[in-house]
Amino acid sequence: MNVLLRGCIAFCCGILLHKALPEHWLPVINGPIMGGVAVVFIAFFFLVLFSRGNRYSSGTLMIVLFAGLGWLRTPPAVLEQDWSQLTAYEGVVVSPPETRTKTYKVEVELRRGKWENSWHPMQGKVLIYLDKMAEKPRYGQVLLVRGQPRRVEPQQNPAQFDYQKFLGQKQIYHQHYLKATDFLFTGDYQGVWYKSWAFSVSEWSDAALRRLVVPNREYAVAKAMILGLRDEMDSELIQSYSAAGAVHVLSVSGFHIAIFISILTFMLKRLEKRRYGRWLSLGITLITMWFYAVLTGLSAPVIRSALMFTIFLLASPLKRKENGANALFGSALILLAIDPLLLYSVSFQLSYAALGGIIFLQPVLYQYFTPKTWLVDKLWEMTTVALAAQFITFPIAVYYFHQFPTYFLLANPFVALLATAMLPVAMVALVLSWVPYLSILLGWGLTGITWLLNEIVIWTDLLPYSTLKGLSLSALELGLVYGIMFMLLALVYYRQIRWGGYALALSALLCGLQLKEMVYFARQKIVVVHSVSRQSVVSLVNGKEALLLADSTFFKSNQQPFNFYLKNFYDERNVRSILQQPLVSSVNPSRFVKNLPFGKLIVWHGKSILLVEESVQKTVPPVADYVVIRNTAFRKVEELLPVFGKQKLIFDTSNKFYALENLRKQAKELGLPWYFVHEQGAFLDFL
Repeated sequence: MNVLLRGCIAFCCGILLHKALPEHWLPVINGPIMGGVAVVFIAFFFLVLFSRGNRYSSGTLMIVLFAGLGWLRTPPAVLEQDWSQLTAYEGVVVSPPETRTKTYKVEVELRRGKWENSWHPMQGKVLIYLDKMAEKPRYGQVLLVRGQPRRVEPQQNPAQFDYQKFLGQKQIYHQHYLKATDFLFTGDYQGVWYKSWAFSVSEWSDAALRRLVVPNREYAVAKAMILGLRDEMDSELIQSYSAAGAVHVLSVSGFHIAIFISILTFMLKRLEKRRYGRWLSLGITLITMWFYAVLTGLSAPVIRSALMFTIFLLASPLKRKENGANALFGSALILLAIDPLLLYSVSFQLSYAALGGIIFLQPVLYQYFTPKTWLVDKLWEMTTVALAAQFITFPIAVYYFHQFPTYFLLANPFVALLATAMLPVAMVALVLSWVPYLSILLGWGLTGITWLLNEIVIWTDLLPYSTLKGLSLSALELGLVYGIMFMLLALVYYRQIRWGGYALALSALLCGLQLKEMVYFARQKIVVVHSVSRQSVVSLVNGKEALLLADSTFFKSNQQPFNFYLKNFYDERNVRSILQQPLVSSVNPSRFVKNLPFGKLIVWHGKSILLVEESVQKTVPPVADYVVIRNTAFRKVEELLPVFGKQKLIFDTSNKFYALENLRKQAKELGLPWYFVHEQGAFLDFL
């Protein structure tokens, strides 16, 4: 096994182990681990120096050493000690501002905080949303803020995107929404010069691109492809790119860097034949590549791709073997050593999986067909690249996004060709954006290429069954799928039948798990009262069918609330048929719903749910299995107890938050079994 690969795996194991253990254990364990790493390092050094023949022992020590280093490099979660009395705090803007509809979003690194009348040092980061009525923040500015940030709320619905976990992987655990009167800029600057320069160049590029590409849709895609910023793109267009299997072009990554290197290599071929030509060509390529990284604001995906290609390119003039595997694992190890939490980044996982597929699998696929013409050869090469990248990344995509693009092979050659044309045109257009008339012509050309790219992607999305949806993999199944893939690759590389046997064994285990899940999902019965802001949403699941009851506004919102709050839950539970029922009296109720003077009664496969929408004056007998209070029908305990007694009541998120404050306190004092979705998240009951 590749030495760098072993080091990478061990380093990753150290990171994962650190995050898996409870936070309060870490201070106790860190000391012994630090001492153990020091001992192992000394032992490894002497073993390598004086006992070169003992490869087994040195290899074992190296694995232990890298695992320990991975542990020690992983930062602990920075949680608040006591912020309840915090009245103000000061911090530095450490990210470029992201423009949203009504706010600017920035990351702020804390410096100090004020408790009562004294200031004390603080650490950690806060995600701050600034009112657009105020001055636009810039990287490095120092903010003085009144008030205290709030903890980012945990996941409120089953299988919903966990924003708290996502931010936690960036060491951000708090957020703060600020009006223009809640903060001020002190006038101090504490930014790092090279980051400030990179963000300024990226901002200038964005402004130039806005002048060059006038149509909003084309500008949004050009900005995403060239600068890696998707804030102008709407969700429908992103979904179209996802359905075409082309969403990777919207995130500046190794694909874009590879295009630049290919073009530069072609242009500098003659230069390499001269004396010192290879070094000169390398210098021009590296400068251009890293300038492009600066152009994107030194975004993490570009930095990791540029680093990997830098290692790869340096191999040639140094007369080393150009080993893509060494470049891949070496760059991953360096990046993880700098920021261990990158391991949890989906873009990091997809990027390295795709590059691994291209390095290891693409040559195997390419050799099965030998084209006789240059054009067919290039098309076949692009097809095998797309196949290799998609094959290796599809388990991760299914695990996180629960879908797969059906026509990716149809769209990817065109996407690759247009992207290859678009990137150099865009670079030239940005460099010459100050030249009158010529910049207009280049802008037209860039707009035309982007328009054609969008049309191809949208056309692909409109094809029948363009996306296989509702797919789901558990973490264990994801590991088994990759295990099968690696066994099959080993079978191809080493030509040993035992690898095929391992693949069959893992396949049998995967099939067994899938069969067990199919039986379980066919028998499942679940009642869910979802947490959706200011709305009532109830799911009643029976097997692979579900009855979805919600306010009419929920169904009129162009699927966005459904996709955000519910889609992953239905995919995870293998629900295939959803019957939608709006909760309005004017709509004829289905056979499951009966209108009552004060609400609705739902009967679903032997279970009954009473939705109470208006105040009830008389006692309601406990005939329903579940009672859901909605639309702030009650405000006082005295109104509820005579009607429902001590039945378990569920207060959904259509109730006004402030109206529930008093109810929540009284229910806690009286020991009433009431469930508040606002506070406790979605209500689930597995029957």
